[in-house]
Amino acid sequence: MRRLAAIALCLLALAPPLAAQSNTAEMLQRAKGLYEQVEVEQALVLLRQIISPASPYVVSPEQRVEAYKYLGASLALQQGQVKRDSAVTYFRAALERDPFVDLEPQSFSPGQLAAFAEARNRTFAAAIRPPRLDTLVPGTGQITLQALTTHVARLRVELRAADGASRVLYDGENDGLREVRWDGLLGDGALAPAGRMELDVIGESRLVRLTDTATVYLDITRLHPPLEDTLPLLGTGDLLPEQYPTSVATGNLLKGLGVAVGALFIQAALSSGDLGGGSLLLSGAVGGAGALTGILSFSARQRDRGIPANIAENARRRADREGRNVAIRERNAERLRQTRLLVAPATGGAR
Repeated sequence: MRRLAAIALCLLALAPPLAAQSNTAEMLQRAKGLYEQVEVEQALVLLRQIISPASPYVVSPEQRVEAYKYLGASLALQQGQVKRDSAVTYFRAALERDPFVDLEPQSFSPGQLAAFAEARNRTFAAAIRPPRLDTLVPGTGQITLQALTTHVARLRVELRAADGASRVLYDGENDGLREVRWDGLLGDGALAPAGRMELDVIGESRLVRLTDTATVYLDITRLHPPLEDTLPLLGTGDLLPEQYPTSVATGNLLKGLGVAVGALFIQAALSSGDLGGGSLLLSGAVGGAGALTGILSFSARQRDRGIPANIAENARRRADREGRNVAIRERNAERLRQTRLLVAPATGGAR
């Protein structure tokens, strides 16, 4: 029972906002229907209820703009300067909340269009619409961005990357809606980087001393075939030793010294008068030669410890690894040349 009661309370808490949204939409639809039937006074009653601070209903920003638009249009149908001034005031309220609001010439009278044009001349705003999700091929394809000034002004549209790189898409005179095209490249011809980009508009009115700015954000994703990782540099375990260890030179020295010591030992052990002086000279010569050979061998090995065959093999292995990496980099470059850009509106649109 407690669980059912909790569910009921939740449903009751949710019900008023849902009903409010529905009631506002219904009231706006009824007001527009009365307006189209030229029941202007009745339409005005409903439209004023929608924008009233005392309204018990939730009114979305879009619904409020629509209500102001039809209030202005309804009053512009009535005679008198006061009615026209009120129509201009309501049109200005709509433009201040959404500079892109407009009257379709085929659906509104010349008097309504004139009042709306006056409201635009008295209200200055610059705006930019977030782009729709789109994909383009950089340098050849294009996406269309919509910028606007409510009346004649100098307009600058600039795209900025997070690293400070930028591109001016338009800089000149403007009046009303302007479509600006972008091919995915920055000012220096480089491909737009992946990540968030900022699209700024700056408008300087030619009618009043006002400047207005607006910003939207784009999320850029680079789409291309998967790239290959290059092979790492060859490590010690991948290569042959290119030098003899110092122990080889030391071993040669020890061998020579060993021969010398052996010769001296034999001379001492076998020394007798019967052998004569010639044998002593021979043993000394052998010992000296062995010592000298060991010293020379040690010195030579210390000076040149390289192993030519291993050095040549390692050079071949390094060249092979570099050749394979060059091929990988070339394949990756070709895949990057196929890059497309996915352009999406980011959270946080124009103010």
